[in-house]
Amino acid sequence: MKEIHDSLTRKIARKYEKAGYKVYLEPENTTLPFDLGYYRPDLLVLKSENSGYVIEVKARSVHISVDRLREIAETVTQHEGWRFLLITGDDLLPTEAAQDLEKPFLSWAQILARKEKGDKLVSLGELEGAFMVFWGTFEALLRNQAEQVSIPIERFPTSSLINHLYSQGELSIAQFDGAKELLKVSNQLVHGFQTQNLAKVVTELRNLLAELLDLWHPIPLQN
Repeated sequence: MKEIHDSLTRKIARKYEKAGYKVYLEPENTTLPFDLGYYRPDLLVLKSENSGYVIEVKARSVHISVDRLREIAETVTQHEGWRFLLITGDDLLPTEAAQDLEKPFLSWAQILARKEKGDKLVSLGELEGAFMVFWGTFEALLRNQAEQVSIPIERFPTSSLINHLYSQGELSIAQFDGAKELLKVSNQLVHGFQTQNLAKVVTELRNLLAELLDLWHPIPLQN
């Protein structure tokens, strides 16, 4: 497992180096831009002298306990210009560039705009299209929230993302159960299977999305 981890770390380091970043493998405490206690990251990536990424590398996204990593992420984000990244082997495709690991998530305005698009599709009776728009909006919302509360799992597969947000108290048990059932429906539609009671399922997803938007962004955006 260590061999896989080290190989993955070197691969990520090369991607950043090719993109023009300065990279330190297993940086010493004296190299780190601020005190992280006993924690030593796998990579330190410098965008400039005062900004960059502190990176933890894991071979897989499954069975990761994020409690300690969340504390580190919160410490890192207290320093302007710096961000903590948790990168796993599941995040990497053979052709990915380093910039692909930093792609921004949808803004709140974009999330709300997509929800409105889904609402319009519902009004037109386009239920399958509405579900897929709502589901993409739901995933974007989960990833946005993970980033906002410094849980470094925003690039995790959706199932793991849901599990960790629940374990960290961001989702209630009812929301967790609902999200897992809706994930099954999403997988069915993506892989070409029919779904029974689609109107009911769309309503459930729409309600869950509205509930989380109200919890995580309760103040309406101003134009």
